[in-house]
Amino acid sequence: MNLQTTKNQRSLEDQLYIAGWIFLLAGSIGSFLYLHIIVPRLQGYTCVVYRLFGIYCPGCGGTRAVSALLTGHPLLATWYHPLVTYTVVIFGGFMLSQTLARLHIGRIKGWRFHEWHLYAAVGIMIGNFILKNILLLKFHITL
Repeated sequence: MNLQTTKNQRSLEDQLYIAGWIFLLAGSIGSFLYLHIIVPRLQGYTCVVYRLFGIYCPGCGGTRAVSALLTGHPLLATWYHPLVTYTVVIFGGFMLSQTLARLHIGRIKGWRFHEWHLYAAVGIMIGNFILKNILLLKFHITL
């Protein structure tokens, strides 16, 4: 790896780190509003794709997964939609390691962004979509 590539990689991680803090701030506010305003009003809500076509969309279960994570149920969140748990682990690891590296704590180096993180996320979403719809259509198991 040459010097220019290393500099560009560092710049990308700097941008992702700043975006991560913005996301954390907005996410904290959004989580509070979600738990205290939206969730109490969601009785009977179902996905539009599920109502129209009778199958789950690739994002079905995401809202329940976020709600389960926010209430301390990571295994249930993973069942509802594993992409949510995966995102929390990858994002949390990135932010924690980058913060510790920037504070010069020990010899910790911040996690680097790799394209495979995105490919894995797409794979998880597609796998979840296929599995949940097989369970629904073949075995009549609903979420």
